[in-house]
Amino acid sequence: MKHIVYPAAALLAGLAAPSHAQSVPFVPDIYMGLEAGTGERSASRFGEPGTITGSDESNGVDYGAFVGIELPVFPMGYMALEAGVGDSTGETTAIVSNNGTDREVRSQARFNWSGTARLGLAPLPGFAAYGIAGYGGEQVDVTVRDVATGATFDSDDSMDGIIYGLGARYMVGQDVGVRAEYRHREASGAYDPEQFMIGAFVSF
Repeated sequence: MKHIVYPAAALLAGLAAPSHAQSVPFVPDIYMGLEAGTGERSASRFGEPGTITGSDESNGVDYGAFVGIELPVFPMGYMALEAGVGDSTGETTAIVSNNGTDREVRSQARFNWSGTARLGLAPLPGFAAYGIAGYGGEQVDVTVRDVATGATFDSDDSMDGIIYGLGARYMVGQDVGVRAEYRHREASGAYDPEQFMIGAFVSF
């Protein structure tokens, strides 16, 4: 009888042990990491009156850091709450025409922040696919130049709005993981940053 009970108990223990997603049942896991990728932004008037008659939009390099809490959820489920900060090299240029006067409106993306939730499925050990929803903003340096006179003035703006997207993460070790995400932010003024990001993180 012992020859049957002991192997069966060991098998049940192995099946019951979580595959890192939750190292201790009902106890959240904290994770933090770094990410980098590309960011796309649409040219905006940034409050200048008139109509955009020409634009130039360059894809920048986006990078940042994040920290989050992975929460215990239903079997094969994935849920996390996350805060992130970052920076970007993204730039846009818009030519704004108003009553015969043209102004060049240039933007340089700067500091950005976000607070998001992730909810999805973890059908395979170490793997999770999820949707993203939250809120965030980005500080933007703005330079406006009168095309005719060459006069310029500088200002800054904060473009914030809701965030949504999709992502997937995979644990390559007991405490190390990688992920890929697409995130879109509905900012005011048609700026609307889009990010395609690759990240790596540690969990503890």
